[in-house]
Amino acid sequence: MRLYPAIDVKDGQCVRLKKGLFNEVTVYSERPYEIAKGFEEAGAQFIHTVDLDGALKGHGVNAETIKKICSSVNVPVQMGGGIRTLENIQEVLDLGVYRVIIGTKAVENPDFIKAAIDRFGAEHIVVGVDAKDGLVAIEGWEKVSDKTALSLALAMKDIGVQTIVYTDISKDGMLAGPNVEQTKILSDKTGIDIIASGGMSCMDDLTHINDAGIHGAIIGKAIYEKRIDLKEAVNLFESGASYSKASAMPKADISFKDLKLDANGLIPVVVQDYVNGEVLMLAYMNEEAYNKTLETGIMTYYSRSRQELWVKGLTSGHFQYVGSLDIDCDNDTILAKVRQVGAACHTGNRTCFYRNIKTWNR
Repeated sequence: MRLYPAIDVKDGQCVRLKKGLFNEVTVYSERPYEIAKGFEEAGAQFIHTVDLDGALKGHGVNAETIKKICSSVNVPVQMGGGIRTLENIQEVLDLGVYRVIIGTKAVENPDFIKAAIDRFGAEHIVVGVDAKDGLVAIEGWEKVSDKTALSLALAMKDIGVQTIVYTDISKDGMLAGPNVEQTKILSDKTGIDIIASGGMSCMDDLTHINDAGIHGAIIGKAIYEKRIDLKEAVNLFESGASYSKASAMPKADISFKDLKLDANGLIPVVVQDYVNGEVLMLAYMNEEAYNKTLETGIMTYYSRSRQELWVKGLTSGHFQYVGSLDIDCDNDTILAKVRQVGAACHTGNRTCFYRNIKTWNR
């Protein structure tokens, strides 16, 4: 079972709500990124975040806080709250978030979810199903729709959704135990990954979720109130499969010895945006950089000027997560398609190729 320690962000602070009520707020930290680092140190393999202000207002509000959380850890982060357009999704992914959670829009416009999956890939799109008395709530839980949680989950499965976060709002922040029965129904009926959210209060609750065969559990207040020791929970319940910020990279069909290198033992790498095809930069790899990229799923290069290994984004936070690596017909140039966080160029421009020499209108 995968554990997702949670950081809910409101006004730049780490908080928890009771039953989703914005007037029932407890502040746990003014530095959410420090909470994230603590989760990683405890062994968490994934971190769950919510922009609570964004969920209420319908657009991202705490972008800088989320970005700092992502750049502070080396495990993937998922985020929900206020994501209503494809542009919102791109903006959130650019912050360093690995996958986004979409709630309101899934209810209002299922075709939007399909479009998001087609553009960004199912691995980066999660649907949030938040229910009050079995009916799906939207817009920061302020409104209740006429759709049942199960009907929405089945509809999402049909359009390609692979993961759903299910929250029983009556349980959220109450430390009263999760709704195992309803969560198991969603898991059994859909056959996709269901992440249980709301009410986790003790190790027994996690045991019940685990024994029900449910994919994962989000833990929030129980960690902050020291009812669940995250390190102990990770040791007991995690499957042992380690995640990196990018998806686990498949074994490469071509080893470095198969490549044709320049006189310095390097190979050029053309870097392209995985989504829109924009050419971002040109860099070089030696054998160590090549192998590290395959191992971590994060683009790593060899700096010819500094003569050292260079993990793109390690200093700036502008990581490049590998979508695919291809080799040309002569085996002497790599094409890397990546999900770029922020700017690729050290000047702050999205691409290094931002200066035009001449354009022919033909």
